[in-house]
Amino acid sequence: MSIKSFHIIFILFSIGVTIWLGVWGLNESIYISLASFLFGGALVIYGLQVLKKFKTIS
Repeated sequence: MSIKSFHIIFILFSIGVTIWLGVWGLNESIYISLASFLFGGALVIYGLQVLKKFKTIS
């Protein structure tokens, strides 16, 4: 497994965990949920930038 594919898989896993934490946080604390969804959105943006960068790297 290359470092590029590991990085993409790790980003996808992190997005899934933050979304799960956000959904779980809806019942526990709105602050946990809000922070988790914000970090999840930031990870989506980061992941798109990484994919764009990996397309230019061979």
